[in-house]
Amino acid sequence: MAVGEATWVRGYVTKDKFIRGRTLAEIEWTLGFHRGRFAQGIEVIRLDELPGPDQFELAGYSMVAEHRLRPAGGLDIGKIKSEAAASWALQGPERLVKVRVRTPHDPGGDPDVQYPPGLGAPQWKLTLQVRGTVVAEVDSYPDGRYRPML
Repeated sequence: MAVGEATWVRGYVTKDKFIRGRTLAEIEWTLGFHRGRFAQGIEVIRLDELPGPDQFELAGYSMVAEHRLRPAGGLDIGKIKSEAAASWALQGPERLVKVRVRTPHDPGGDPDVQYPPGLGAPQWKLTLQVRGTVVAEVDSYPDGRYRPML
């Protein structure tokens, strides 16, 4: 994909401020991907519309991978989703971005190896496709740095 190209995204997103200016290796560590997963590079895609409450699930922080996530009971999920959405933006450091990894997930691999604990960036899981635009392509592992072009 090329910078400026429109696309659809689904899956995990985070806020731009948690990855902006970081190297590929730092983004891997922040988001909880195994070392070397970004060796083929990534695309960063900004969301062009904010998801509604029926378009995302809470995913906690990157310290806990999806296969280890155990949501607490007795929570008002609607209220938590509303508070999360109130913190999002379409521009600036609070904008939501998708990191699209060029090396695909290995369905036969050990999830604890593929997704070790990250540094704790907040995440949300888009359950329906949302429009987005590629804002950066980052190569040159491990020192290639994410600097959005848009």
